[in-house]
Amino acid sequence: MKRRADILCLYKGILLSGLSSVFFSMCAVTVKSLHNIYPGQLAVHRFVSILLISLPIVIYKKESLFGKSDEHLLLLLRGLAGSTNLFLNFLAYRYLPLSEASVIIFSVPVFVPIMAKIFLKEPCGMVQAVPAVLTVVGLAVISDNPAKYINSESYDSQRMVGLTSALASVLLGSAIFVILRKLKQVDSTVVLFNFAWFGVLETSLLTYIFGEFTFLTCGHQPILVVAFGVFSFLGQFLMTCATRQEEASVVATVRSATDIIVSFIWQFVFFKNVPDVSSIFGAVLVSFSIFLVGIQKWQQASKS
Repeated sequence: MKRRADILCLYKGILLSGLSSVFFSMCAVTVKSLHNIYPGQLAVHRFVSILLISLPIVIYKKESLFGKSDEHLLLLLRGLAGSTNLFLNFLAYRYLPLSEASVIIFSVPVFVPIMAKIFLKEPCGMVQAVPAVLTVVGLAVISDNPAKYINSESYDSQRMVGLTSALASVLLGSAIFVILRKLKQVDSTVVLFNFAWFGVLETSLLTYIFGEFTFLTCGHQPILVVAFGVFSFLGQFLMTCATRQEEASVVATVRSATDIIVSFIWQFVFFKNVPDVSSIFGAVLVSFSIFLVGIQKWQQASKS
């Protein structure tokens, strides 16, 4: 029994990272059924849901809503980076081919170890780089030669918005893992509450300026929005908990790799998209990156 507890403790951060990706990928599936809603409005729905769920939990725990005085700046940066990143993500997926947007956005694990080395003094070498690079290469293979999209001559205004959004999203997405790691002593629901209220304000303003709000249609849309909100909260909560347990580079790699694999499964289950040989090979590469992370954790535990 003690052996099982030790193993669970060793891999807790990795398991939480993977589970968060399951809920994030379920969000993506839900979003595809809400295609008539502007991306910014979807972000608002997401943040409102996280706010409504996290607020009563923070009050119940009798935690300070806005954290301690020395935590205010980091919580504000978490809200700014997270809400802007989500808005940019939605824009990238709206205006770019799915494969191209995915290759750019999921390259986050390559940059997180560098930022973690600079700001957190975490190790950054071949041990951290190999799984991250395998994840990105695997996604590129799954995406069926994304270079044909990136080298495309179709550079209209919407495409440029998509490319700019995706690239900026990578930088912010990398910074988020570093910020969350610095906030590892703060209660997860406090982090989510501050992330949510800032996100509601920012994405509402951006949607008002650049897009439009539309009413939900009768039928299944309100149900999908509620499900979208619950999945969003669970995904963010688990990812925040994961960064309390594990290095930023490990969380980023496992999250991206799991997200790719699970999304791959959802495409087959819900959209009947049968994988080809290159997709299967890419999925194997991505799976192997998670296996390497697990082996590395086991080796670290053996040395300690």
